[in-house]
Amino acid sequence: MKLFTIVTFCFILSQSLYAGCGSCKVSSKNVVQAASPNFATTVSKDGSVKGLVLASCGMCNFGMKNQRSCSLAIQVGEDVYPVSGSKIDEHGDSHAKDGFCNAVRVADIEGKVVKGVFESKEFALTKN
Repeated sequence: MKLFTIVTFCFILSQSLYAGCGSCKVSSKNVVQAASPNFATTVSKDGSVKGLVLASCGMCNFGMKNQRSCSLAIQVGEDVYPVSGSKIDEHGDSHAKDGFCNAVRVADIEGKVVKGVFESKEFALTKN
């Protein structure tokens, strides 16, 4: 009986040590800015942005708490902007394994930030 109790206790303890929240499909919510001269790191004074940026679901991966549903967003430097002119599902199923709700992707963009929203003139995902 003591052996059964010890084995059960060790099993329960090991499960709690290796358990995660269970609701996340993404391995890490922390986004690391890639070091590349082509990455856009700032918005110019007139609001224009051109170059490579990180793109993903603003609510799922960029922590945009003001979003009520999944929507496309970009990260320029440390700032995150919702995107208009390109929808999240125009680039594949957003809830697929490599979709925007489960992955942070690199996009080549051109457009302007107006009143806190990136207005896309061009938006193309780069190949992995």
